[in-house]
Amino acid sequence: MRRFFSSVQFKILVFVLCAVLMGTVIAVATDNSVSPASSVVGTVFAPLQQLAGKIAEKFSWFDSSFASAGSLKIENDKLKEQIADYEKQLADYNEMKRKITSYERMLEIKEKNQDFVLENANIIGTDSANIFSSLIIDKGSSDGVSVNDPVIYGNYLVGVVRKVNKSYSVVASVLNPDVNISAIESKTRETAYVTTTVEYSESGRCVLSGLQRTTSVSPGGIVLTSGIGGIYPKGLIIGTVSQVLQSEYDISSYAVIEPGAEVDKIEDVFVITSFKGQGVEELAD
Repeated sequence: MRRFFSSVQFKILVFVLCAVLMGTVIAVATDNSVSPASSVVGTVFAPLQQLAGKIAEKFSWFDSSFASAGSLKIENDKLKEQIADYEKQLADYNEMKRKITSYERMLEIKEKNQDFVLENANIIGTDSANIFSSLIIDKGSSDGVSVNDPVIYGNYLVGVVRKVNKSYSVVASVLNPDVNISAIESKTRETAYVTTTVEYSESGRCVLSGLQRTTSVSPGGIVLTSGIGGIYPKGLIIGTVSQVLQSEYDISSYAVIEPGAEVDKIEDVFVITSFKGQGVEELAD
């Protein structure tokens, strides 16, 4: 019995009875219509009710947040679809704009060179077997492209076709050391030939070699194809002279040329599949 009186259960019972008694006294004194037991229960459990109310509010917010998140996901998916559609329209617009620009260049070239037969081609890669700026285009023998056809970008010479497949071709650019082009400087009318070296090719330049020691060619001069050899039509721009140097190996001079066509940046070109004098060597002026 002594253990019971000293136990926690007994203490709680005493606390509850005291609370009921106190509630009764308060109810009698205040003439409250609420029963003492209800008053005690309300007093003791009011904090628990408040806590339960707060928990219910939290669950209500969670439910509404979950519903909002679902709506946001649907809206987000719709926006992604719209963005994808706009991106496709923009890509189509850019492609159409590129084609229009390409056709405008073709018309400009045709107006100046009525004898040119042109085939538009896109650059689709580089030849991994040749590090000297050999380009791969998406036109081949089925499109009328042949070996030794010159390749241009506007009025600028890009290079010459070296390999032809049915659906694609490999173009050796003016930055390829294997390319030799009979050329003429427009102001002085001096003739020479354009080629390049490994060092100059790596820096994106080529060389007008075979000039006289006392050459009058100077920086700013325009170098054109001379038409000699029958591979390149006469008058295509190869590039601009940046400096003139004397050869270390003989008594000649040479000019360093900045090509007019930026081989590493262009995306489409024209192949001249036919022109007047093709395959026929011309005499220099």
